[in-house]
Amino acid sequence: MIENNKLQSFDFVFSQQKFCLMRESVDEQNYVLYMEDNDKWAEMNRKGYLEDGDLEAVKMIDDISRKIIERDEWFPDSMMPTKPFAYYEEGHIYSFLNQRIEQTVEVEASCLDEASSVMFGDGEYDPNDWKLILIDHQQITQAK
Repeated sequence: MIENNKLQSFDFVFSQQKFCLMRESVDEQNYVLYMEDNDKWAEMNRKGYLEDGDLEAVKMIDDISRKIIERDEWFPDSMMPTKPFAYYEEGHIYSFLNQRIEQTVEVEASCLDEASSVMFGDGEYDPNDWKLILIDHQQITQAK
């Protein structure tokens, strides 16, 4: 009988959010942190936050992961939760340019509406100052 050794930690609550760690086997020391999002587990991509320069998020991921590992409470296969994992569609890179200050901002999103919402939703950037110039690092072609 083949045994699946993939393990999920018991839920860990931090700042009113639920987290869990996954690892491939009891021998594996490579962990992936997930956060509960709309009744699904969404991966907290440490590498992505590091590439974005969000060191505060990287530190939080490391701290939560360390606390869960220290607790060392893992579900056996027979008790694994049925909560699905959220697999987000690979996004596109939308590049916005502000010519006045010669600054470009890249946003990863699955569509232009989502990219615009991410870029302008919190009010940090004024949509009147920014122009979409690239999608996936390719210049936008206009219909003639």
